[in-house]
Amino acid sequence: MARQTTHWLVTVVVLVLVCCLVGGGLHAQEKDRIDAVSPATRSAIAKALEFIKTQQHQDGSFGRSYQLANSALAGLALLGNGNGYNRGPYGEQVAKVLQYILGRQDKWGYIDDNHCRMHGHGYATLFLAEVYGTLPPEYQKRVQRALQKACKVIINSQTKEGGWGYYPSHALAYSRYLSDEGSVTITVVQPLRAARNAGINVPKAVINKGIKYIKRCMTPTGCKYTINSRSGNSYTLTAAAVSVLNSAGVYKSKELEMGLKVMRQRIAAVPVPFNAARRNWYGNMYAVQAMWHAGGKDWESFYPKTYEFLLQSQQGNGAWRGSGYGDVFSTSIGALILEVPLGYLPIFER
Repeated sequence: MARQTTHWLVTVVVLVLVCCLVGGGLHAQEKDRIDAVSPATRSAIAKALEFIKTQQHQDGSFGRSYQLANSALAGLALLGNGNGYNRGPYGEQVAKVLQYILGRQDKWGYIDDNHCRMHGHGYATLFLAEVYGTLPPEYQKRVQRALQKACKVIINSQTKEGGWGYYPSHALAYSRYLSDEGSVTITVVQPLRAARNAGINVPKAVINKGIKYIKRCMTPTGCKYTINSRSGNSYTLTAAAVSVLNSAGVYKSKELEMGLKVMRQRIAAVPVPFNAARRNWYGNMYAVQAMWHAGGKDWESFYPKTYEFLLQSQQGNGAWRGSGYGDVFSTSIGALILEVPLGYLPIFER
């Protein structure tokens, strides 16, 4: 009888500990991670990355047009599953992306393919910042210099209002002060923060000024295209603004709450959250980050249906279609959406 009682008590203790771990005792982010990372998720990511691998050109690039953006996003998707520079199943592909991006950098530090302008430069800089920590010591100095120069281009191109436009300052000279707008600002603030986190010298004042610009663009109806626009109603731009505020360390502010409110209303109004964004792939790349940072009910309202949509719409060859920028663009973003809970990319972390 004594042995049976002891066994029963041990069983109760174990069950209590398990319940604590699965319930309130487990950190919310870790619970979200466990709930989101299923075998089906990993299978979908694996198929997507295998498709991406088959699309890489000999020079390391991806895509028929907008190659810089496609290549940077493909590289981020490969990193997002735990690969690194010559490390992991797709380490060779990561290394080739890096070589391509370094080869597109000019003497000022600007990274361009004659198509993507500062949007592409921002994505390429983000890739450099995220791959930097996976590099062997003998290669880090070269990439550090390239990353520092890429950040300097962004820093020097900030307008007096705190935003950024489509071209770097050395291409537009003094007329750059007429060109800032929200989508570019969002695209370049995130890599600045990622580079700063990686140990690159990025003045905090520059990031803060960019964050102030984004906050000034936020309204109760969403993020405006520029600070001089009359109103904002773009869910896509709002999601991007919220995610970049989070990645810059802004977790509580009236502007953040305004943006989240707009996102919640739009997500609740559509059967599938993925379709809340007019530019589906671009918008959801940022929406998933925003909802991941928000956590709790926001994450629950967004991710499960988005996850189901992605699994159902993935092609047999692993690709996702529907982007005007090509299948590599949409497939890279689809993989990134599923990879956010894996936690391999520092910039996506809460």
